[in-house]
Amino acid sequence: MVLEISVKAAVGAPDVLGDCPFSQRALLTLEEKNIPYKSHLINLSDKPQWFLEVNPEGKVPVVKFDDKWVADSDVIVGILEEKYPEPSLATPPEFASVGSKIFPSFVKVLEEQGSQ
Repeated sequence: MVLEISVKAAVGAPDVLGDCPFSQRALLTLEEKNIPYKSHLINLSDKPQWFLEVNPEGKVPVVKFDDKWVADSDVIVGILEEKYPEPSLATPPEFASVGSKIFPSFVKVLEEQGSQ
C-alpha cells in the first residue's frame, strides 16, 4: 500500500519541496522507515480545491491513512511509528526529558549575562 502525503511546495517553484520543517519531518520519517508514498506538492498561496475538500484547514503536511486524511506532523509521525515500528525512530525514554532539563540552565545563563 502506498501512502499519500501532501506537503508544502517551494514559493515560486511548484515542483520543488518547500521549506516547511513539519512537511520535511513527515517525509524523512517515511524515507527512514522505507514506506512507499506518493507526494503532492501544495502551493500554499493557491491551494487546489481537492486539497481543501479533504483538508478544510489547508495545513500541511497531511497523510492519508485508511481513507482518512490526518494533519499535524506529531500525529503523523506517531501513527507511522505505531503502524511501522521498524526501524524505531522514537526517542528513547531516558532521553525524552533532556531538553526540559537543559532549558532552565540555559535561561539562568542568559539571565546572568543580561545582568552584567
